[in-house]
Amino acid sequence: TSTTWTKNNVYVLYGYRYVKSGAVLTIEAGTVIRGEKATKGSLIICRGSKLIAEGNATSPIVFTSNEAAGSRNYGDWGGLIVLGKATINPTGGSAAIEGGVDNTNGDGQYGGTDDNDNSGSMKYVRIEFPGIAFSPNNEINGLTFGGVGSGTVVENVQVSYSGDDAFEWFGGTVNCKNLVAFGAWDDDFDTDFGYTGKIQFA
Repeated sequence: TSTTWTKNNVYVLYGYRYVKSGAVLTIEAGTVIRGEKATKGSLIICRGSKLIAEGNATSPIVFTSNEAAGSRNYGDWGGLIVLGKATINPTGGSAAIEGGVDNTNGDGQYGGTDDNDNSGSMKYVRIEFPGIAFSPNNEINGLTFGGVGSGTVVENVQVSYSGDDAFEWFGGTVNCKNLVAFGAWDDDFDTDFGYTGKIQFA
């Protein structure tokens, strides 16, 4: 069901947490979310659901490691995955996102025919120490977009110290601006499966 996370709490992601189709997760400016290391804590925004995460310049939304300050490192937790219904180019027009988060309900599936699909809004979001491997060559990135449509807003997002890519787009049409990739182990920016959006100031 639709839920709001507020800045007076710290939220910890244990394992794979899915926002299911039809639900909206709203995160208040200044909220801190931590990913748990042992269970590869990750947040997955499924096709048909939305993430409204709108921080601001003085109160960003921060996703970080649940390890103690000073002990945080690359790949401490999974990352943030946003899945939509926009066009991707694998045969059949749909696929399971990498990282091992798909399940028997198909919650890791993405792609479709709606290039104007809206998965919500991300503004002034900082993602730190993500990028854990599910298995060799099958990792979760800091911020993964799978078939995300152009109705989605992505502005002023920073990914730091990712154990895999900082940002990766698998198809889709989402436009992004003001992206900072800092200190990733793998690619800063990676695109696959026919991504056709625009990126300004990366």
